Amino acid sequence: MSNFRHLEINDDVRAEVSSPNLDLKEMEYCVLSSQIELREIVASNPKLSKKFAEWMSKDIEPSVRAAISKNVSINPELVLELSNDPHIAVISAAAENPNLNSERLSELAAHRSYIVRTEVARNPNADIQILEKLAKDSEWGVRRSVALNKKAGTNLLSTLAQDPIQEIQIAVSENSQTTIQILEKMWTNSPATRGTIVNNPNCSEEFLIRVYEDALQPTKDQDDTWEDDVRGDTNIRESIASRADLTRKLISLLLKDPSHYVRRDLAKNVCLTAEDLSLLALDDDENVRQAVVENPNTSNESKAAATLLGLPETESDDE
Repeated sequence: MSNFRHLEINDDVRAEVSSPNLDLKEMEYCVLSSQIELREIVASNPKLSKKFAEWMSKDIEPSVRAAISKNVSINPELVLELSNDPHIAVISAAAENPNLNSERLSELAAHRSYIVRTEVARNPNADIQILEKLAKDSEWGVRRSVALNKKAGTNLLSTLAQDPIQEIQIAVSENSQTTIQILEKMWTNSPATRGTIVNNPNCSEEFLIRVYEDALQPTKDQDDTWEDDVRGDTNIRESIASRADLTRKLISLLLKDPSHYVRRDLAKNVCLTAEDLSLLALDDDENVRQAVVENPNTSNESKAAATLLGLPETESDDE
């Protein structure tokens, strides 16, 4: 196969070239290809041989070297070498690689480019000393990356939760290491984080019930004329209904939610039992019943009941 033949790169080709099952001959073809994109894709292959990785680390195209630099399966010594590349994209890719040693990460944490410092802050193997330094970075994007890092400890997350930049507060609320104590304070002090807080796995049942009951109340711009489907904070209730770890008490509350949008999202949730879904199969709203039919936990009897009561009309292909 000629390496100068132009290959149309589609999703199937991308999947094949990046697959660990890629044939060695095909891999060599991609490594030597004149098509930059093809070399970039094969550079990410987890089974890329040591010989090919070394070849590609000297590729004329920075984007190819960056792809190699980011590959977590290549020799750590090669990652270290690439972290000294003259091109910023290659250095930043190496800074993101968890195989880059702590000493070099510490050096890159002081790099002149915020792009590199951001990647260091994202690195899952960056130690707490590096993260503490970057948490004080002048660029808020760097601090945001620290806030998202699972290695950031409770003290660091607590500090970042008070950062004046809203995006950083939201990042802290997304972090699965953020404690419920921090989340509760943020709920009160940082309203913009509420949409992400209710998705955090560390939310306790007690906290979620309290939040849910508050979200049933009309918002400041609503009055008694608002319909049940949109009354209160339905966004918060829909987010709670979509959680994968709903307790029995929360499910019992959500089954009776006045908004069909919330009940629809609950009906989609695969943590529900067949018994829960049998109740929702008799819901007054056809969209809720449709969600029940599509849930893999729904019994055939409940699907039949929901269908008998009626489902939303689907558009005909002929229209």
